[in-house]
Order: sequence, then structure tokens, then C-alpha cells
Amino acid sequence: MRLSRSLEKCRDRWSARSLIPILIALFFVFVGAGCGTDSDDARIAFRAETPSASFSQDRTNGTPGLAVRFDDTSTGNITSRTWDFGPLGTSREANPTIVFPDVGTYDVALTVRGPRGMSRAVKQGLIEIGLPPTAGFSCVSTTGFAPFSIDCLDESTDATRISWDFGDGATSTGTSGQHVYPTPGVYSLEQTVSSGGGSDRATATIEVLSFGITASPATGSAPVDVTFTGDTGGRSGLAIWTIDNKIVSTAPVLQHRFRNPGTFLVSFVFGVPGTSISAQQTIEYVVGYGPAEAAFSPSVSGGSGPLEVVLMDESTGAIDRWEWDFGDGSRCVFPAPADPDPNDPVDVCDSSSPRHVYENVGNYDVSLRVTGPGPDVGDPAVVSSTTTNNAVRVYIRDPGFELQSVNGTIGNGWTALRPPDATENATHIALSNAQGGADVGMPTEGTRWAVLDGLGTDGTTPVDRVENGIRQDFLIPSEQTVLEFDYVLLYAEPPASPVLDATTATVSDGTTTVEIPGARADVSTAYVGPSLRFPSRDGSTVRATPVLTASLDLATAFPDATDETLLTLTIRVANATNGLRSPRVYVDDIRFTRPADTLTADFILDTDPVVVGRPARFIDDSCPDPASTCLEPTSWRWDFDTRLLPTPPSASGSGEQDPTYVFPEAGVYDVRLKARLADLESETGMLVNVIEGPVAAFASDPPAGPHVAPATLVFTDQSTFDASDPIVAWSWDFGGWGVSPLQDPAAVTIGQAGDWIIRLTVTTASGQTDTTQTTITVE
Repeated sequence: MRLSRSLEKCRDRWSARSLIPILIALFFVFVGAGCGTDSDDARIAFRAETPSASFSQDRTNGTPGLAVRFDDTSTGNITSRTWDFGPLGTSREANPTIVFPDVGTYDVALTVRGPRGMSRAVKQGLIEIGLPPTAGFSCVSTTGFAPFSIDCLDESTDATRISWDFGDGATSTGTSGQHVYPTPGVYSLEQTVSSGGGSDRATATIEVLSFGITASPATGSAPVDVTFTGDTGGRSGLAIWTIDNKIVSTAPVLQHRFRNPGTFLVSFVFGVPGTSISAQQTIEYVVGYGPAEAAFSPSVSGGSGPLEVVLMDESTGAIDRWEWDFGDGSRCVFPAPADPDPNDPVDVCDSSSPRHVYENVGNYDVSLRVTGPGPDVGDPAVVSSTTTNNAVRVYIRDPGFELQSVNGTIGNGWTALRPPDATENATHIALSNAQGGADVGMPTEGTRWAVLDGLGTDGTTPVDRVENGIRQDFLIPSEQTVLEFDYVLLYAEPPASPVLDATTATVSDGTTTVEIPGARADVSTAYVGPSLRFPSRDGSTVRATPVLTASLDLATAFPDATDETLLTLTIRVANATNGLRSPRVYVDDIRFTRPADTLTADFILDTDPVVVGRPARFIDDSCPDPASTCLEPTSWRWDFDTRLLPTPPSASGSGEQDPTYVFPEAGVYDVRLKARLADLESETGMLVNVIEGPVAAFASDPPAGPHVAPATLVFTDQSTFDASDPIVAWSWDFGGWGVSPLQDPAAVTIGQAGDWIIRLTVTTASGQTDTTQTTITVE
């Protein structure tokens, strides 16, 4: 053949290059090119292409054990190929199938060779083998107020790629799920995770609520009433409103009056209990200046004189002058006028809210006149005035006698009364615990109290009409209509005497006179002990009652009285007969309180049995549970029914709430308690059986001594006791020569000379004990 001849001619020329294998392999690609000989009968054409490596695969990811088929798509003249699968080795197959057993990312390379050279194709990270991922995340909160910041924690597993879609057009990648939702709405938050093992998604619903403050009107001039509404996205919860960092309301809607111009910080804090849903917003609310408008309020509208009051200016608008009229003849202006009127001198106030002291009983109308500039330049000044009738009321002057001169005659608002037919001179004075000390519970308030003297009266005028004591006109407070005061009667007559030195008090409106319940006391009233400051003129013991309280509901006693009605309080004292033993009355703390609803006196005897000479405790039970609706009494008057005993005890009563009393004699006593609360008085009683306590006593046989050792003696019990509380136990101590629990023990032998103390202690059924002893001398 022609081809054979051509090959033979070229054999020698190509053999030097060892190209025979190549020529054989390329046999079918010869195209008739000649070998460069001069022969005309054979010409072989030859042309080779450069190799270009490329490949494809049927998949790129999956789980461990994934089989991937690779196809060689290289071009050019290729004589050999090598696949490189990294840790899985190499292959020379044209289209191998490789199994990837482990998790990881694999690079794949293909190298091809041909006559014109070699080519290598590498795909890094081509095959990704992984476990199936699971999407998941948790957020600190999924509901909040706009702008709402979320912070979600990635909880996915086996993921190599994480992406977030926040549902509002924003996306991100990575493990951090942080985002701010600026506008209210409901959003779907989606997390997508993937790996060589696949992909997964997780979603959550994000609710963004509206939040803010709206003000109506949006601005205004002082004074302006503004309604602030908090938008909470329809949620209910706890709200707090503050203005300039001061809490003003906890309601969802705030209504507030701005009296003065300025810029105010209004804050609204809101939270839903049991959740993390909360928000706060602060706005500036601007209040402009308005025309001057007068307004004020007193710091206190009523009280006892002298009464200091701050007239608090609450005027609004632009103001440059304040003129005050206090209603008691006093006036002042603020600030000091540049050109004062010499014909009308006026005091200068200490501020636009001046202090003023009202000295005397009365109702005072207060006026304020303010002046400010007109709204525009050149406009006339704006003047505004206001008057409050009865703005300040002084009910009574010096009710605690703190303004009185010590040892001086009562005055300073009070009138000292002495009968025109007084047989002797006497003075009603004030005492101080700082000069001479306190006495029988006085003073009950402050440091001073009044002393009214009954000297010079003789009993011819009843005590409720005697003009001996002190008097003052007063006004009834609007709500505290009960008049109260504390007092003590000091008397020198014997407790069982029929002579009734007495005290009482009355209130009159000029037409009707009412005696104050609880104000009457006399010699028959229980006493608590002697006075330390006032002995009688003849040296007799001066006994004092407990501190007693008298009270009267003025609204009930004088139903037609008004705020303008002046009533007269008179506290009186009268001596029955003897000027040598005239009574005195201590008085303190005149006051006003509200009427009480109910009061029922009751008490408990906390000692059983009650034994002569031993303390018995009484407990007030008028209000068993002060935490309930009942109110405890404010004063107690105890009478232990011992005033008439042949030998008067040191005390027969008490003013304590829970007193302890020692009965001096056995007997049955009618113990009484009068409890007072405001205008109410309630009385109760209890029969108390007081018994004699046990008295230990014994005799010895032989009785006489001294005795000669060894001495044998017999001891016999001779103790006495009350039949209701018999002796049940005996305890003998024979001075070291034995003991015995028997009532009449066996004979005792004392074996040595000396003085030996023999003791006997007896115990009654109730636990009362007594001990006696004697000394036995043995020689």
C-alpha cells in the first residue's frame, strides 16, 4: 500500500527520535502529508491539537457515602489522563465514579497529556460532604415597641452557611441575628442553613408595636390644660408619667395643667407585667407666656393661733407685681416698688408667695392682685385680681398654753374669770415642766399647762355656772367638729367626804349653754396619787385624778352653727366650803378632732386569782384588733372601787390603757372603766374578788429554847389561806438536818450545838407562795 511505502521511507528519519509509538497511536490522524522525500508516489499530511483539560460531575454535595460520576470533557490530542481526588487517591479512568465516605470538602483535579503538551484542570472545594443541617434560633424577645431591637441566638446544628431574612427587606449572614425594626408591623423572620448534607429553614413571627406620646393641644400658653396619651400598641400594662423627673400619674392618659411657662420634659414609661415588653419616650412640651391671671392657695387653711400660713402664688402668665391683702388689716407688695407712695406705705413681701402670721381667732378673706405686661409692645398692662373668702380660719388661740408666762396670770387669748363675790383672792396661772417639773401626767402636750384655782368660791353657785376659771371664744372647724381637752382635778378633801369640790366645762353660743360630757369631776372621782406641786393650805394630802379627757361634738350640740358662729368655751372650778382645802384644776391641749363612729368599752383581768398586796393587771379590750375597722380609745378612766376603804390607799384609779393595781384589802370590788374616743364615751365594769394570800407559819415542840444537843423537835404547820385557794404543798428545810414535803413532818433531831434556821414555804392551788423562818438555838 501507498501508506506502507511512505512509512518505510520515513522510518530511518523518525527512529532517532523514538517516535514509532506515537506514529502508531496517531495512525488514523495522518492526512496524507509527505515525508519530505523527493518521491512523487507518496505524501502524508500530519496535524496534532494541543490538549485542554476539563471535566464535569453529576453532583457536588451530599452526605457521607455519596457516589459522584466524573466525566472527562477535555479537548485536543490526549494520550493519557490522571484524576486526583486528594485523600481518596488517583484514577486513570476516563470517567470514574468516586465514593466520598467522610464529611469534608474535597478538591478534584484532572491532568491530560498529548503530543502537543499537557493541561491540568483543578476545582477547589468541588465536593462538599456533610451531615444534614438543622435550622434553629431563639430570640430574647419577639414582641416589642418600635424601634424594636431583636437579638437572636443561632441554635442550628451541622450548618456551614447561615443566612437571615428579617422580613422587612433586610438580610444578613453569619450566626448573629441582630436587627432593628424601625416601624410597627408583623414580620416573618427566617433563618436558612445549609451544608454538604443539605439545607433547612426556621421561622419566627416578630411583632413590632407602635409606641409614643401624643399631646393635645400640641402647645399652649400658661395656664394650659394638656392631655397626654400614651400609644402602647393596644397593650395594657403599667404606666408611669413624669414631668421634669417627678412622678405625676400612673394612668394610661395624663391630664395636667401647666400653670407657668417653660419647657417641660414629659416622660412616659410603659411595661407589660410578666414580660420583657417595655419602652420609654420623653418629649419636650413648650408652654408659652399668657396674660397675667391671679391665683393662690394657702399652705394651711385653718388651725390654732398664732397660725403661720404661706400664701402660695399660683398665678399664671407674665407678671411683674404682686399685691397681697391678708384680710386682717395687713398688706404687702412684691417686689419693692421703684417709687413707693408716701401717702400709702405698704410693707414689702418676702417673695411672691409670702408668709403671714394670723394671731387671733377669726375668718380671713385673702386677696391677690397681679400686674403684667400687655400681649404686644405698647399695650396697656394686664391686671388680674382674685379673693378667697374664709381662705384662712383661726379656730382658737394658744390651746396648749405655750404662749403663757410661767407663773403668770392666764391671758394671751384667754380670759381669766373670778367671781365678783370671791371671799379670797386667787389667780389662774401657767406652769412649766422646765420650771418645777411635771405633775400627775401634766403637761399632756408641749411644756406648759394651765392651773385654775378654786380658792375664794364657797359652793353657793353650782360648778356649771360659777364664774371661776378661764374662757375663750372660738370657731368650729368644718370637719373636725369635736372639741376635746385634758384635765386633772386636785382636791384635798378626804376621798369619802360628802364635800364635793368640783370642776366642769361648758360651751355656749350666747343662747344655749351645754355642759361638756366627761368634764365634770369631784371628790368622788378616783385618784392616782398625790400632787407633787400643790400641798393644801392646811397641810392635808392633795390627791389628783388621772388625766381625764372631756369632749363634745359641737355640730350635734349646736346644729345651727355656721363657719361664722363664735362659740364660748368656759372651764370652771368651784370650792365647796373650806378655803383651807380648796381644789385646783390642771388643763392642757384643747384640740379639735373628727367625730367617732362607734365605741364599746371592755377589758380583761389578766390575773387569777387577785391577791391582796400583789399586782393585778387589767387590759383594755375595747378594740381587740386595732388592725381591723375599730379604733382604740384615746383616754381611759379606771376606778378600782377602793376610794371608800377605811384607810385610803395611795391610789384608787388610773388613766393608763393597761394599768396594774395592788388591792390593799380582801373583798369584792366593782372595777369600772370609762373609755373615750372623740365625742364618744363608753363605760363597763367587772366584779373582782380579791382574796388574802397564804401566810406561812409554824410552831415547834418543845417551844422554848435553847435546846440541848442532841435535840429532838416536832414542827407543826399553822399557815393560813383563803378558802378559795387552799394550800396544796409544803416545803420544810430544817437547817441541814433534813427536809420534808409533809404538812406536819416527823420529829427532827438536831445533833449539834448552834443556831439553826428552820424554813417553811407553802404553795396554794393557784401557785401563790409564802415563806417564813425561825432560828432554833441548840447548846
